[in-house]
Amino acid sequence: MKWIFKIALFVALVIAMNWQYEQWAYKEYVFREADQVMQIEKVKNADVIYLSASSNFSPRPQEEDPRKLSQFVGNYFPSLLFEAINTPASHAGSHVDLLRFIPEKNKIQTVVCVINLRSMGPDWLHSSLETALNKQGVMYQSRPPIINRFLTSLGAYDNKTIEEREDERADMWAAPNLPFPSPRTNVNEWCALYKWGEWTDPKRQLADQYIKQYAYVVDENNPRIKDLDEIVSVSKERGWNLVFSILSENIVDAELLAGPELTQLMTMNVEWIKSRYEIDAMVVDNLNLLEPVNFHDKDFPTEHYNEEGRKRIASNIAHRLKHYHKNAFRNAVWEAELNPIK
Repeated sequence: MKWIFKIALFVALVIAMNWQYEQWAYKEYVFREADQVMQIEKVKNADVIYLSASSNFSPRPQEEDPRKLSQFVGNYFPSLLFEAINTPASHAGSHVDLLRFIPEKNKIQTVVCVINLRSMGPDWLHSSLETALNKQGVMYQSRPPIINRFLTSLGAYDNKTIEEREDERADMWAAPNLPFPSPRTNVNEWCALYKWGEWTDPKRQLADQYIKQYAYVVDENNPRIKDLDEIVSVSKERGWNLVFSILSENIVDAELLAGPELTQLMTMNVEWIKSRYEIDAMVVDNLNLLEPVNFHDKDFPTEHYNEEGRKRIASNIAHRLKHYHKNAFRNAVWEAELNPIK
């Protein structure tokens, strides 16, 4: 009886502490460390949710129309409520945690999840930002908030040091896993090739960055693929329509700077992703959709698009999304103004 009393007392204490924590400190902590928790109450009432990273934002607030890419998609469905969850540097792993955190009672019909090719490569898989994202992920677990907070204090998540992550990334870049003969069997050899002058030349540095970001072969062992598999599983469990939107990359500059082998790899990886998921989800392929002018950053390969780029991708997504929401679809008034692709 003594043990039963002690256990009951402990459970009651935890419940009381959790209640007090939720009332006084929880909101302040998640606002500072894991603010997406606070968006869940909002997105659970949406018809469509859009999951992405910084590709959703305008890189230039002074644009004529600086709205998010997801808002442009929503223009095509004025009667539906669209909500976006977008955290810079986030990826499919972050999105899995957030989807599982959504309450069972929700109004969501469709989930649009962005797939960023760079997020599957060594540089992003072992980014120094992963520790912060993993810490946030603890707060997205369906446990009493005080337990989650206690686990973050203990460092009970993947919190490798920057040096450890750099070592893991370096190992992947050195591994001979590319489908080309020497000197393109791995990233290091490929980057060592002479191109565009000395290594200090800006074109040479940008070419090497393209290689580091995209020179890999995706397979079922890639952590992001495992995350996408989980997103498929969650969507099936909840009865949501699932759309994977493969983001546009600067294919033209990638080939110009690093050669056709790199764009062959990028295309091959996209085709592999499509073949894996087209049975269980709608896959929207935006890889070759844009031109160099639509990419904001010129000194590093990113997915930050100008207004026209965001609108063009939104149009491609919306016309496919029409399959699930035909009665709600209306052509956006700005679509006719888009410049034709050269």
